Amino acid sequence: MPTIKDVAKVAGVSIATVSYVLNDRLDMVSEQTREHVLSTAREMGYRPNIAARNLQANRAGLIGYAWHIAPEALESSPMMAQFMFYLAQAVEAAGYHMLTFTHPPEDPIAVYDDLIRSGRIDGFVLAETRQADPRVAFLLESDVPFVSFGRTNNNWDFPWVDTDGRAGMRRAVEYLAGMGHKRIAFMGWPSDSLSGNDRLAGYLEGMEVLELPVEDAFLYQSDYPNGQIDRILASWEALSADERPTAVLVIADYIAIEVIRAAERHGFTVGKTLSVVGFDGIPIGRVIQPGLTTLHQPMKSISQTLLDLFKDSLTAEGRGNRSRLIAPQLIIRDSSGPPQAE
Repeated sequence: MPTIKDVAKVAGVSIATVSYVLNDRLDMVSEQTREHVLSTAREMGYRPNIAARNLQANRAGLIGYAWHIAPEALESSPMMAQFMFYLAQAVEAAGYHMLTFTHPPEDPIAVYDDLIRSGRIDGFVLAETRQADPRVAFLLESDVPFVSFGRTNNNWDFPWVDTDGRAGMRRAVEYLAGMGHKRIAFMGWPSDSLSGNDRLAGYLEGMEVLELPVEDAFLYQSDYPNGQIDRILASWEALSADERPTAVLVIADYIAIEVIRAAERHGFTVGKTLSVVGFDGIPIGRVIQPGLTTLHQPMKSISQTLLDLFKDSLTAEGRGNRSRLIAPQLIIRDSSGPPQAE
């Protein structure tokens, strides 16, 4: 049986346009486009997903969220646990309850499909999105309300909220350069990470605008397996004082804390001979010594914005303004300062 995706492909329009036509969103498409899409759908024998339509017509009061991060991974990504707490608060305050579930990472669709067809939920909140995320494609095709903490393909029209990592990293570069740092390293995630690439782009833009050199030897994209951070700091230690980086931007606080510990083992004085700036704003960053300078993600604001967009998605009138970028806040602590000689 043909799907919305199939109709969009044959008609030469976006999935969102087909959805607007099938849901009588006359304000979003021209009459010519509407007739073209309807004609294409009839010729292909398209039939709407009745389960999805019933789901939207009969509210269950539940919003689904896939708890697909293993407990051991939360130790290195505490921000997602914080996100879950604030999301649950926002959901309850909006008069809903949250239904959490798990799914195999390699095959998430079956669980989402079962929840839709059973009529147990009103829609979904997604997180930890990735390039060409199959969950986004499936939910768009199913015409089920959802919002996402994180982006995916730029050509997919769906409601999302994300931290503006690009702007945050640019701000961090400006902050360090303003104190006199010129050799600023960057530790990012592997190149298949959307948020990692966004933050890397901000670092590169900031360095370019300020005409600071980007050294290939000081730019890393990795998961940082055991021992790698020590090896990186040892390679910096082996350089002369006028060659080694005086500051490093780190993709996440938990990695930045490892960098601080490794730096001390390799003869650096954090905040003086090496400034370290993280990203996230995890609570432990306040109490470690030295305190971690970081770009804080406002999870409470992000969660509330997600719920506002979700409620908007339930009505035809509220489906505009479907995305939000929220800037992180630079919190300055003792792990950063003006560059000092050994």
